[in-house]
Amino acid sequence: MSNHLFTRSADVSISTGRRNFAIADLILFSIIHLIQMPIRYKQEWKYWHHRKKRHPGRCFTYSWFSMIGLLSQLRIASSAMVISTNHTNKSMLIAESCLQSVGLSPLLFEVSLVLLRSGQAGEYGRGNSKWTLPIRIALHGFRFPVFISIVLAVVGGIIDIHPCGEAGSAVLVVTFVFVCGLVGWLAVRSRSTLPVAGHRGILLTAMTLPFLLVRIIYFLLQEYGPSMFSPASGSIRILVGMGLLMEIIVISLLLVARGVIEPILGSTENKRHILSDNAGWARN
Repeated sequence: MSNHLFTRSADVSISTGRRNFAIADLILFSIIHLIQMPIRYKQEWKYWHHRKKRHPGRCFTYSWFSMIGLLSQLRIASSAMVISTNHTNKSMLIAESCLQSVGLSPLLFEVSLVLLRSGQAGEYGRGNSKWTLPIRIALHGFRFPVFISIVLAVVGGIIDIHPCGEAGSAVLVVTFVFVCGLVGWLAVRSRSTLPVAGHRGILLTAMTLPFLLVRIIYFLLQEYGPSMFSPASGSIRILVGMGLLMEIIVISLLLVARGVIEPILGSTENKRHILSDNAGWARN
C-alpha cells in the first residue's frame, strides 16, 4: 500500500474486471450479512452472555455489529465506492485500500470471541465459562496488538513511514504466531475440560488458521510486494484467490463453529434463567 502505488494508479479508469469483482464482492458480503444476522440474533437471544438485561433491541445491535457483520459492511462500503465511479483518484484508492486492509481485524477478533464462547458452550448467562482467568485474559488480550499492528501497518504504508509499517507488520506476525500456539494448546486442553460442542468449536476454529495465514501473507504483500498485489490496482486473480476466497472460507468455518457451540435449534437453555428473564421483560 505504498504511496508510489497510489501515485501510479491515480486518476485512471476502473477496469471491467475490477468493477465486476466489486459487484461480486458486494453481492457476496450482502448475502453473508443477511445470513449471519438472524443466526446471531437467535444465538444472542437464546444464550445471552452480557451484563445488561436481554432485550430484542440489544440482540439486534449485537447481531448487526458482530465481527462478521462489521467485516461485511466494510467490504460492502469498499465495493460500493468502486461501483459508484468510473475513475479512481488518490483519495479513493487510499480509502478503498484502508477498508480492504482493516477488514482483517474482524476475522481475528471473531476467532477470539469464538474461542471465548467455546468455554461457555451450551450455557446461558454470564460467569459460567470453563476457561480459567489467565486463558480468558489471553483470549481477550490478543485483540489489542492485532488492532494496533494493522493500524500501524496501514498508516505507515499510506504516509510512507517505513519504520511504522514494519513495526505493525512485525507485531501482526508475532501475534498470529501466538494465536496459533494458543489455539493448538486449547485444542489439546479442551478435550478434558469442555463439553463435546466446545471442543469441536475449537477444532473448527483451528481449521481457519491456514486460511488466515494466507490472508495475512497477502496483507503483507500489499504493503511490501509489487503492484500486482495492490487491492485497488493489482491482479484480480490474486485478489480473489488470496483475499476474497480466504475470507469466505474463514467466515464459513467461524459461523459453523459458533453454530456448534451455540446451536439455535433444540432445547439447551437454562430454563430457570430464561423464565426469569422473560418475566422481567414482561413486567417492563
